[in-house]
Amino acid sequence: MRTGLRNLLLTLGLVAAACAAAYGIFYAVGDDRAMHAAARQGDALAWLRVEFRLDDAQFQAIRTLHQEYSFECGRHCAAIMEARERRAPAAEVAALERVCVEAMTGHFRRVAALMAPEQGARYLALVLPRVAGFAHDGAPSLRVSP
Repeated sequence: MRTGLRNLLLTLGLVAAACAAAYGIFYAVGDDRAMHAAARQGDALAWLRVEFRLDDAQFQAIRTLHQEYSFECGRHCAAIMEARERRAPAAEVAALERVCVEAMTGHFRRVAALMAPEQGARYLALVLPRVAGFAHDGAPSLRVSP
């Protein structure tokens, strides 16, 4: 029971940290006045609306996908963290990380499919390279490494 509560709290903490990181990342990445205004509103997804010119229907569908995926993402993060904490064999951790990357990739492709084709392609070009080299130590970043 204690492990279940600990995992729940860890998952909630990771989701909150991921949201906070996404907010900061998207605020820093954008140089558009509307994008900064969206970030100040506290909605980490608002940058999508501005950057990828989403209409209301697209934005709401993507918001729903994101909300549904956040639970799955939290479970993946918790499983990886738990395996690392108990010093699971490297093959087990790598398998959990692969499942996470496949799930993120699928999520990003579903998001892109809701956008106009050229915007979806641009979105995937932005996010997929980050997923390929993801270290599983926090939310994926859109910042370009120096």
